[in-house]
Amino acid sequence: MQGFASQELVGRDREVDAVLSALRSPELRGALIVAEAGMGKSALANVVAGKLAQEMPVHRIHASSALTGIPFGALAPLLPVLSAEDTDSPLAVMRALLGRLRPAGAGSGQATPLVVVDDAHALDESTADLLSQLMASGRVRMLILTRSITDIPAGIPAQVWSGVIARFHLHPLTDAQVHELCSQVLGGAILSTTSAELARRSGGNPMFILALLAETRRTGSLTERHGVWLMGVNADPPQGRLADLLKAQLSGLSSEEREAMEIIALAEPVPVAVAFRLGLHRSVDALTAANLVSVEEAGSRLLRPRHPLYGQLVRHMVPAARSARLRQRVLKVLPEDTESMDGLLRSVGWSLDCGATVPDETLLRAAYMANNFFDSDFALRAAREIQDPALQPAARVQTARAHYQRANFDAAQELVTGTVEQAADLTTVKLGTLLRVQLHQRLASDVAGLDQARRAWQEAIERIAAEAEAAGTLNDELRADIESSWRGAALLEALIDVAKGAYSSSEAGISSLLEKARSAGDIEAELVSLALLGEIHSACGRAETAMVYTREALGIVNRSDHRFLNYHEFVLHRHLSALLWAGAWDEMANSVNQDLVISSRSALRIGGTVDMCLAVRELRRGDMPAALLKLTAAVEGMRTHDPEGHLGLALAIAAQLAAGAGDTDTADEMLAECDKAPPRGGLSTRVITRGNRLAAGYARTNDPRILAALRETAEQAEEQGLVAAEFELRCLSMYLGDPTVMNRLLKLEVEGPRGRAVNIFARAVLDHDIAGLLRFAAEPADPDARALGPLALQEALRLAKASGDRTQIQRVQRVISKTDNGTSSSRSSTAPILTRRETDVAALVAKGLRNAEIAGRLHLSVRTVEGHIYRIFEKLGIGKREELTAELLQE
Repeated sequence: MQGFASQELVGRDREVDAVLSALRSPELRGALIVAEAGMGKSALANVVAGKLAQEMPVHRIHASSALTGIPFGALAPLLPVLSAEDTDSPLAVMRALLGRLRPAGAGSGQATPLVVVDDAHALDESTADLLSQLMASGRVRMLILTRSITDIPAGIPAQVWSGVIARFHLHPLTDAQVHELCSQVLGGAILSTTSAELARRSGGNPMFILALLAETRRTGSLTERHGVWLMGVNADPPQGRLADLLKAQLSGLSSEEREAMEIIALAEPVPVAVAFRLGLHRSVDALTAANLVSVEEAGSRLLRPRHPLYGQLVRHMVPAARSARLRQRVLKVLPEDTESMDGLLRSVGWSLDCGATVPDETLLRAAYMANNFFDSDFALRAAREIQDPALQPAARVQTARAHYQRANFDAAQELVTGTVEQAADLTTVKLGTLLRVQLHQRLASDVAGLDQARRAWQEAIERIAAEAEAAGTLNDELRADIESSWRGAALLEALIDVAKGAYSSSEAGISSLLEKARSAGDIEAELVSLALLGEIHSACGRAETAMVYTREALGIVNRSDHRFLNYHEFVLHRHLSALLWAGAWDEMANSVNQDLVISSRSALRIGGTVDMCLAVRELRRGDMPAALLKLTAAVEGMRTHDPEGHLGLALAIAAQLAAGAGDTDTADEMLAECDKAPPRGGLSTRVITRGNRLAAGYARTNDPRILAALRETAEQAEEQGLVAAEFELRCLSMYLGDPTVMNRLLKLEVEGPRGRAVNIFARAVLDHDIAGLLRFAAEPADPDARALGPLALQEALRLAKASGDRTQIQRVQRVISKTDNGTSSSRSSTAPILTRRETDVAALVAKGLRNAEIAGRLHLSVRTVEGHIYRIFEKLGIGKREELTAELLQE
């Protein structure tokens, strides 16, 4: 990995241009950049200074707290000949400084020098006053870097407020910019949710991002697998350089501010009212001004450490005895009814750390919530402390859930076995059943086990109801819970039918259950019904309708104060599927970002699914190298977490793209792995996976029998009423050159921009509308139709040749020629920069070496070489190895 000082500036192009414009403006005297430590002020100034070095003399001043008490101390590097006596004379210092900045022999035509002042908030008053005078007189221009304007001595701020100095704020990097920075530093592909988690933990601060990358690599939390970087769950406190950087930010706190920071970190989140009752008013103001603490304005105003890293470090640094004393102090003013769910987990954890007794019911609730937040370590810790024999079945279920989330499936299976039959309450029965369903979907490919789980649930409901009636405890509340449980069992039966592909028969029953759930106020059954209806509509080609249902289901989860987080992945996967079919990419990004806010650990688990959705987006837009890069990352993510059984599909699509790019080794490897993977997921997913596997085989071999098998599989999907699956398979055949699918594609009614684009394309082909096909290729109705552009040109040329009209043929050929030239021009004009390793790999590819040979030459794994090649293709805008020539590399 590259060092901290060697990174290219990422995400600051707009700011660089704006600062350059300000420094070149005759109406302004300089520019001021404000940002917290680590945001890249100095890096941006280096870029600006480098660009201006040919236009004006550039000088640097580095202020520091060690020099704040020394008059003109920051100017020492520019005043080497000044005697000690002269330092007491501001006039002598000014003359000496001007002599350095504007030498007498330079002539009157010399450009005004630029003085870059780093850490201007640490300037001594004498230096700040002198620089302010020089700038006001127009003798120098200044680029001032500071954490706070108000901390700069008077004079310079006055010129900022008067408008003669332009002011710029550096904001945290966006998720996309963090992803770019991580890819640059790691020199390889990184799962999108991994970079998003790094962005969350660092707050988008580049300094913390770089330190996090180094630290997580060192601890093994961030690992490379087959050329893709993935993040595991890491609850360890910051260490090494990362810890040093964080401690440096905390080092200037007073004892009162440090104590406030400790309380906020240990009791996170802390209501503002509680902090005020503790007398932390001034400390909280100071901490927020220093960007160490943030205030959540929505709902109850809550205080949290600005970055999660601060909280982790401070909690680790507080001694146990001090932590216990602070806890007692906080408990005196903290109302019990104000705890949020994450506040509950922090409170229970803090109590256990201090050796305090926690009621078993609270421990069970904490274990349940920890599992919902995918904090398996804490769930195991809380469940282990439960002593009440009556709560042991429920504790076992939570322990089993934690092991399932850790991928310890055998342990989870052993623990959950018998809990449904032994449980005395309906909640434990439900949670045990849901876990059995998850385990079966993960470990088996049939639905028989799901039926067994459903029957066990129904028998447990009957048993608990009979026992309550016999004991005389069957009150109205329990009756409502029993009715809700019966609805849950009916929905599990519906889920089984949906998995079998029985969409038509299931839809009416689920719609009826939805109405009953709404009438009874059963929100849990309502959200499950909505998610299943969304899945049905997606599979039937009604993605835009499906979005309405899945969006409502996800909204229920997000609005319910973490009550239904155990359904979050189930709902989110169905929502992402609907958005994918509908081409609603902006909403998909928003949904993933919201998922990261709700639980970062959940986002790490769906990373493979997210990158697969992004890959499909690039596929539809015709960017095959970018799609292959994302699919490679998706495959690695799904090897770890694939609850919906999409790994085989990702492998099959990746194999198609690799074969199309001429990388037969990778295509064969992925096809072999696809064939070994057991069929998983619902019927629609399995059919689509099979179709893509056939398409990949045809791309690899051009065997016409495979194309016939793909056509047959599409016909089977038609017979089974799998509209979306049939549409996908017919489109695959169309891309592979099968002309027989156009009539059927025209008849299929599929919602979404892609469905409409395919309909227009098929109509133009069947009508022999050459002009229409050329318009379609030149002006796609939607970005998702771009991939059809080359195919439209091919069909236009075929139809023109079939007509024998030479004028038409020449017209189409001219359009194709212009398209090819435009693509080439666009590719070369971007002047992509390859890393040194990518350049080495590209040179060997251009020489005709195979991936294994390149790996041997450069002492890399074959997968790492593949990752480099995919990134090279993406940067150069090419799709085949044959296009990677020495001439292209020279460009």
